[in-house]
Amino acid sequence: MSHPWQHITQQIAQHDYGVKPHQLPMVRHHDGRVARINQPPAGVTPRAAAVLVLVTPNQHDIDIVLTRRGGHLRQHGGEIAFPGGKVDTGETVLMAALREAEEELGISSTAVRVIGTLHTIYVPRSNHMVTPVVAWCDSLPPFDPNPDEVAEVFMAPLMTILPADVLCFEERQFGDEQLVVPYFMINNYRVWGATALMLCDFSARIHAYQAQTTTR
Repeated sequence: MSHPWQHITQQIAQHDYGVKPHQLPMVRHHDGRVARINQPPAGVTPRAAAVLVLVTPNQHDIDIVLTRRGGHLRQHGGEIAFPGGKVDTGETVLMAALREAEEELGISSTAVRVIGTLHTIYVPRSNHMVTPVVAWCDSLPPFDPNPDEVAEVFMAPLMTILPADVLCFEERQFGDEQLVVPYFMINNYRVWGATALMLCDFSARIHAYQAQTTTR
C-alpha cells in the first residue's frame, strides 16, 4: 500500500489546483508593488535550469530534501537550495534534475520516481528559468554529497512550510533599494529566493488540493 502523502504529492505535482505564479509571495517594495516579476526583462533570453524537489515520507507526513550550497561557489554560494543546475544541450529538464541530484548528492535516478513539476521560476541574478521537478522516494538511500558543491544536506519537514503563519518577511538591501523579502526558517537557516517560492508553490497547492477534496 502506498503512503497517503504519495498520492497527494503526485496530484499537486501534476495539477496546480488554481495556484498561479503571480499569486506566490514575491519580493516587494514597501508600498506593496512587486519588485521581482517571474519573467526576464525584455530582450533577455534566460537559460534553462532544473532542480529536483525530492519528497520522502516520515513518521507523520513528508520531508523535502534541501542542501546548503558551498560558500565558495560563484553563484548563490552558501544559500539553501534544491539540488540542480543548468540544462545541458540535448537534455530535458527532467534529465537535468536527475543528473544534478546524482552529481550533487549521489542519488541514482533509479532510486526515485519522478511524478511531475511545479511552476517555473525566473532567477534574475543567474538569468535562469528554473523548473522544479518533483520526485518521490519511499526510502532515501545514503547521501554522498559532492564537497565541491554541497556543504550540507538536511530535511524540511512539511510542517515547516505548510502552516499559514510560518512564512516570514524581512527587509534586505538590493543595490540602492530596500525591499521586503519572504523567507522560511528551516533548520535555523533563512530559506528565501527561488527556493522559498518553490516551497510556497508546493504548500499552496496542498492547501488548494485539500480545500477542493473536502468540498466534494
